[in-house]
Amino acid sequence: MFSSFRDGSRRLVLDRRGNILLEFALILPVVFILLVGMLDLGRFGIQKSAMLQGARAGGQYAIVAPDQSASINTTAQNATGLTGVTATNSVFCECVSGTAVACTTTCGSGETLKTYVTVTTTKAFSSVLSVATLSFAGMGSWSPPTSVTASVTLIVP
Repeated sequence: MFSSFRDGSRRLVLDRRGNILLEFALILPVVFILLVGMLDLGRFGIQKSAMLQGARAGGQYAIVAPDQSASINTTAQNATGLTGVTATNSVFCECVSGTAVACTTTCGSGETLKTYVTVTTTKAFSSVLSVATLSFAGMGSWSPPTSVTASVTLIVP
């Protein structure tokens, strides 16, 4: 009776069938998390690109009509092709020397007044990996982004 038990256990230990299934089961969660992370990064990149496109479109509109703030924002929001986008813009001026001045003033010593417009688009981003923060033992931590923002500053001719 004991010899048949030893023979059976020896065959079980020496049997290699099913090892690949066990290894696959161990590595599958890691591969799945990496795949979902890559897809999430891709989603973020696509939205970032759309936000930048919207900011550029708003900036181009602002070059033509820098005093139409609402239209600049609407153009930037619509150009993204996304919902839930907020856009802001600001106009500021400086002299050639780099001194910031109000846009209604003139620069001294014959300097030229340069006018700039900044258009910023923002949208909330929810990560598929609903992890608040990942800690890397003594090397810091990482939190997934909660918003996508793009900003463009252009000079108004």
